[in-house]
Amino acid sequence: MTRRTAAFALLALVALLCAYGGLYAPGPTLDECLADPGAFDGAVVYAPRESVIGRVTDDGFTLRWRGREVPVRGIARNARPGTYVGVRGKFRRGGWIEAEAVHVGRWRRMKMAVSIVAAAAVGVLLVRRFRWDGEQRGFAPR
Repeated sequence: MTRRTAAFALLALVALLCAYGGLYAPGPTLDECLADPGAFDGAVVYAPRESVIGRVTDDGFTLRWRGREVPVRGIARNARPGTYVGVRGKFRRGGWIEAEAVHVGRWRRMKMAVSIVAAAAVGVLLVRRFRWDGEQRGFAPR
């Protein structure tokens, strides 16, 4: 397979995946629901994994995401303010989510730290093993 054929095949695959995502999206996003709460009453929404718990209340918690706080009604075990959380639930007209499933990412910050250390170690090993060759415009073994 030539380089151009491989590049074309990759671009075609990306275009097909974009079309599939646009045509068969699983449902509205949290942004769409918050923009027009009345239109999406009862819609199943997935809160992104980047969302963080703001406050913990008796009947649930608040979801802090993109500078907003969205009330979530449902129990989340080990829920503490500042913890990453993923939520699947029904969006309600009042601008809150009735949680069906809640995943609290207790060790997410630790996983990020371990990943950064591992990436740095791989980078150091690659720099020790290879050097930049200006004539060939690429990396060459030392």
